[in-house]
Order: sequence, then structure tokens, then C-alpha cells
Amino acid sequence: MTESKELLNEFGYIIDKIQSADFSHDPFDFILIDNFLSKEHFDEFTSAKEIKRPVPLNTENLIDDLMDNGYKIQRFPGCSTSVEEYLKALNSKNANVDKELLEGFGMAFRLTDFQTPILQRLTEFLNSNQFKVALEKKFNITESNYVDTGIQKYLQGYEISPHPDIRKKAATYMLNINTDKESENIAIHTYLCKFKPEREYIYDFWENHEEMDRCWVPWEWCDISLKTNANNSIILFSPSNTSLHAVKLDYDHLKFQRTQVYGNLWYDETTIKYSPSYKEIATKNIDIEAIKKKSKESSMRKIIARIPGSVKRIFKD
Repeated sequence: MTESKELLNEFGYIIDKIQSADFSHDPFDFILIDNFLSKEHFDEFTSAKEIKRPVPLNTENLIDDLMDNGYKIQRFPGCSTSVEEYLKALNSKNANVDKELLEGFGMAFRLTDFQTPILQRLTEFLNSNQFKVALEKKFNITESNYVDTGIQKYLQGYEISPHPDIRKKAATYMLNINTDKESENIAIHTYLCKFKPEREYIYDFWENHEEMDRCWVPWEWCDISLKTNANNSIILFSPSNTSLHAVKLDYDHLKFQRTQVYGNLWYDETTIKYSPSYKEIATKNIDIEAIKKKSKESSMRKIIARIPGSVKRIFKD
């Protein structure tokens, strides 16, 4: 491991940029910093062999290439962990997903085997206690547990409908490090959203029920306010009841892959007891008791499912 003092000397300017950045407030509180990495660091980053890969023959070749060069399939929302299922969905355009929330079906890969030193050094710094403390200070966060940062690539079809993030997430940040100069004009970026007027009651529901987790919602419930498309720009925010954001990739991943430094700061504990779906909050007359009942029944089914068959037969007999 690189010494933390050396990392701070090299990347300390990142913390300075975050601490001096002003908040934007529409559609929610966030920080957007352009030219986040120094030109020297950004050029090193985007020219690294793990980031800038040769053009593959096809998607199968691309996936093999990534996995042969330090990447592993990353379990991630809006993505499959099965290469076979992904290729089938990509070719048939008929993924097995909730069509009211998603139209796509992607794959995510995280770099775990570093060959270019700067990639490892920056990742270590963004996972350091110094960076964790900087986030806590900027967003006035207490009782956070740990920070988790990685370099990730996302293939065509990756999509997450508008969502504010679950309550266990204390902060999130996404740095665009794409290698193609046309990337800013391609549909691969994060959208910041807000509810349409007829859906604003959901803000109040989430605000008044901290025991209820927040969920994904259909695209048509929201309006898009901003697209974070600048290369070498980072967006940071502390998830709240208003922090709706979404992504939908529609691009040729053979030419280049949407690449980010992606990370989260996590709380140790939350007060979450229930996780209603968007269908359960689809009208103003939200049935709180029905949500609680369904949650308890679901928990009981999970408990029963974990009981060995031999024990179940005893009770049945």
C-alpha cells in the first residue's frame, strides 16, 4: 500500500477542490466540479491501458478483453452478472426486467487488477480515511461507516430509472473519465431529475416516513433538469428525499466504454424497516398498513425458506 502521506501530497488538491466548491440547489443540493483531475493526472488516467482499450471485434470479444485486463463483473443495479443473459438480451432486445421501470439491461465491470500505478494510487486515495473525512465535512455527515470507490466500465443497455438512492447511502460521487472526445455528446450520462407536480407528494411521504426506504420510480413520473456530461467532471451529493437521478446508456460500446470513478460513503446503521415499491406509492392515498403487512409476510417467507426441509417435515407431520 502506498503511504497515505504520499497520496495526500499527490492528490490533496482533490480535497481542496471539494472543500471550496459551491453547492447547486436545482433540482436538489449537489456539487459539480469541472476539470476535477489535473491535466497531467487526467491524461495519464485516460491513456492507461486499463482505461483505453483497443477496439474489439464484437461484444463477446470486448467482455473477454476486459476480464483479461484486470476487470471483474460487478454486481450493480440495472445490470446483469451473467454474460450469457446479457448477450441474449442485447441481441434480442427482450431483457427480463420490469418494463415500467427499465427498457435496458446492461453490464458493469470494476477494475481490480491494476497495471498502471496512477490508477491504483488514485483509487487508494479515494478509499482513504482522509477522503472519507473530507466528504463527511463537506456534507455535514456523522456516523458514516466506510467509503467504497472503484473504477468501473458500463456496457450498452445499462439503465437505472429515477431514484434518490437508499437511506443507507451517505454520499455518492461519479467522475467521468471517458477516452473518446465525442463522449460528451453521446447518451451515456447521469441525469438529475425532479418529480412532476402531480408526483411531488412522494417527497413528503419519504420525508415523513424515515422507516420507509426510497425506491426507483418510472421515468414518466419525472422531468430531467440537468445532464452531467462533461468529461473530467465529478458530481457529488448526499442522497436525500429529493435527490432523484437516473441513467440510460444508448451507445456503441465497441468504440469506447463509458468509464467512471464511482464511489459511495455508507452509513453504519439506518432506521429502515420497510421498502415499498413504486407501485405502492403510485397514488396519494398510500396504504401504510398494507406496506407493513406485505413486508412482514415477505420476511416470514424468507425465514421459512431458510429452514431445512427435514425441519419443515417435522412441523408438517
